[in-house]
Amino acid sequence: MNDYLRRGNKLWEGSRMFLPEHKQAILKRKREQGKLQKPELDEQHLEKINRMLKLAREIQAPVSVRFFEDGSFREITGTVKDFRPLERELKLLKKTGEAVFLKMDAIIDVERA
Repeated sequence: MNDYLRRGNKLWEGSRMFLPEHKQAILKRKREQGKLQKPELDEQHLEKINRMLKLAREIQAPVSVRFFEDGSFREITGTVKDFRPLERELKLLKKTGEAVFLKMDAIIDVERA
């Protein structure tokens, strides 16, 4: 064998380097691949959510709201304080007194807490 073929992996040594922009793009792509898709809810389930929220607002009962945000499911517990129909937002008041606004389109499920 001549020297040209015996040099091992030296031909590809320079391609091992990643620029910071390449590394950031690879990490961003991995994060996006791990995200879940928002499930589509049927009419009956949407009606159940509306009934539960209306009842919880009337009697000021705490509810646990499961919602979809940034590719993952989250849950928050609080009492329903207000509903803004034009913005389609729900205002929940947590036990700590903190007000949280949730988009109605993001809500997946509502249960009594």
